[in-house]
This record gives sequence, structure tokens and C-alpha cells, in this order.
Amino acid sequence: MNAVRSTAEPYWDLVEQSLEEAAFLWKRWEADLGSLTRNLDEVWTWTEERLHGALDGVRVAGERVLEVTEAALHGKDMAARCAAAQVLAAGTPERARGALAAAVREAHGAPLQALARGIETAALDGTFAPVTAALAAAGPEHAAALCRIKAFRRVAPGREATGALEANDPRAQAEVLRSLAYAADDSIAAPSVSWGLSSADPEIRRAAIGTGIRRAHAPAWHAAVELLRQRHPDCAPFLSCVAALGSPEERELVIAVLREPALREPGLFALAYVGTPQAVEIVLSGMRDETLARAAGEAYCAITGAELARDRLAAAHPPDGPSPPPLEADDLDASPVPSAHELWPVPDRAAVERHWQGLKRQFAAGVRYWRGRPLDLQTLIGAVETGPMLRRDDLALELAVRTGGKYDVEPRAFAQTQRIMMRAARARLTAAAAR
Repeated sequence: MNAVRSTAEPYWDLVEQSLEEAAFLWKRWEADLGSLTRNLDEVWTWTEERLHGALDGVRVAGERVLEVTEAALHGKDMAARCAAAQVLAAGTPERARGALAAAVREAHGAPLQALARGIETAALDGTFAPVTAALAAAGPEHAAALCRIKAFRRVAPGREATGALEANDPRAQAEVLRSLAYAADDSIAAPSVSWGLSSADPEIRRAAIGTGIRRAHAPAWHAAVELLRQRHPDCAPFLSCVAALGSPEERELVIAVLREPALREPGLFALAYVGTPQAVEIVLSGMRDETLARAAGEAYCAITGAELARDRLAAAHPPDGPSPPPLEADDLDASPVPSAHELWPVPDRAAVERHWQGLKRQFAAGVRYWRGRPLDLQTLIGAVETGPMLRRDDLALELAVRTGGKYDVEPRAFAQTQRIMMRAARARLTAAAAR
């Protein structure tokens, strides 16, 4: 009679292949979170469901799960680190979390951030405590990573937040400030934002402004607006916030920064949140510059609801150049993999202008539009829940600010978590309306 084997043993090569597939799909999933065309349901169907299947394929290793993930925990592939940490963080043998705790203690920089990314998406429970303790005790960088994990999961920060803020580590301090955007208790967040706004470190100031805007902290808003007024390079991360949440006069500052060459691309992106017919006209002008044409085309679609491919508004693909390119034209430092932005369609400016001439009578002067509809709370909710993934982080921020935090969704979480947060947010809005 044959000896009884463990469940995973006859398929060990398949378990190892599952980890490789999980690393590949993790990269695909992260890229899909900024997709120009796919919405949350489509990301689930095309990528995330397969990712969960691959992660489950690693978990079937049972008591040997650490054996199959140990190399990935300490390897150079950041996506594999994410996947390994996600698997080990919950529902695995106790020694697996001990190994994860040791890995996070040893990690710094990008490897630590990759481990935190995997952990924050996992279904954590009380058995995760050894990893929490390891992060809290390992120093300011690790305490800041713990704050990030808690913020992602909307859990109140603990003593690790004050400890990291008091340490002389600007990167950790900035990370903690970003995490305080989601703190329910203002007793730590408000004084920390005020301190950050006065810091000499630009990363700390930017983190304080971002957190302050989400928390409706007036000095933080004024600091962001002042950066726009000065057309300071540091205003780039706040152009979309001011375009979405600012007064008409403040939105004019967003338009004005387009005069600065370094701010033209983020400025064009932010124009979609201005959303007025005037913004459309400026976007059309941006299509004249081939370096800005893709961004301008995307902004036009965000305001009007057009789709370049569907509506035959995309330019024809240029003919391929010589292959290989001439040596003098070959950029040896350039990445061989194009960025997502470089794959956006190029608009046919003449076709887009004709399209706009047929639409513009439907757009009232001074009114904000989103994908062809006047922008209100329901339009925003629909955009977050059913619209393309690109821009959902900005839209979710606008919703959170406009509802005083009642509508809150984490746009980088797994789809099931996002759906749960959406249902809870709608329930809070309904309860508030009934009062």
C-alpha cells in the first residue's frame, strides 16, 4: 500500500509555478489599477481573479508554504516579494509569520515597501501580531511602513506614528504624515500636519499638504494654492486637487500653470477636473504639441465622454522606423518597455475638433462635466464605482473631501475590499441624508 503524501507534494512543481504566475499577475494587476479603459469589474475578470487563483495555488503547500516562498521573500523581484508576503501574512502556519517578521526586520527601502504592499492587501487577523511587533520595534522606517499598512486598512495608528515622527528620518516622517490622512482621531493628525507645513524638507511639506487637503485643513489648502500661484514645481501633485475642489478663481490658477513648460503635462491632466468648455478648448490646443497630444486626448475624453478608438478620433499609427534603429538614434539608457502613458492613443486633432463642434452646444459655460455629464455627487460615485481605473484615486479623494469622509474607498485594494467599502460608504451617505 502506498504511503500517504501531503496534499501539495505530488504537485510541487505546480505550486512553484503558481508563485511565478502570482508574481507575473501581481505586476499586471498593479498596472491595471491605472488602466485607461478597464473598470473595476473588468480588472477583476481579466487579471485579479487569476491572481487570486495563483495565490491560492501557493497556499495549498500547507505546512511547506514557507519553503516555496522563502526565496521570493528575500529576492530581487519586487512583485514576487509582494505575492510571498501576501500569502504568508494570514491563514498560514505560525512559523510562516515568524519568517515574515524576520524578513520585514531585515528589509529596507524598496524591498520593505514591497513586503508592506503584500501585507496590506491580506486578510489579517490576530495571528499577524508578531509581524506588527517586528515592524513597530525595528526603527522609524519600519514604524512608518506599519503606519502605511494601517492607513490602507483604515486602522487607527498607534505609538509607532508618534515614534516615527519624532525620529530624525525625513522619509519616514513623510510616510507617517501621508498615513495620517485616514486617521479618525484628529489629535495626532492636526498638529502633525501643522508641523509638516513648516518643515524645511520638501517631501515632508508635500506630505503635510496632501494629508491636510484630505482632512479639510485650511492652512494646507492655502499652502497648495500658494504653490500654484507661484507656479512652483512642487505644485504638480496638487494641480488635480485644486482643479477638482477649488473655487473658479483657484481653477484659473491651474490653467495659468500651463505657461510653465515643466508643468504642462500635469496641468493638462488636471484640466479634466476643471471640466468646463473653456478647459476643452485649452485641451484642444494642447493636441498641437506631439509630446502632450496623448495627455490632451485623454483629458478630452474624461470631460466629454468620447473614446478615441470607438469614435474614430485616434490618429493612424505612424509607420515603423528602421529596425534596428540607426546607432546614433538608439537611446541606450531608455527603458525597452513603454510606459502606460506611451501606449495611450494619439488623437487626430482635426477629427477631435469636428467632434467637439458637434458636442459643444450640450455643454454650458462654467459648468463642470465628467464624461459628458454635469458633475455632481452621483456622477462622482458612478465614476469611482463603474468608470475606468485611471483617475479613480483623484475622484475618490474628491468624494471623501466633499462628503466629510463618509464616502471612502481605497482604490488600490482588491476588488472585493473596494466593493465592501463602497456599500458601507453609500450606507453612510443614506443615513446622513435621512437625518
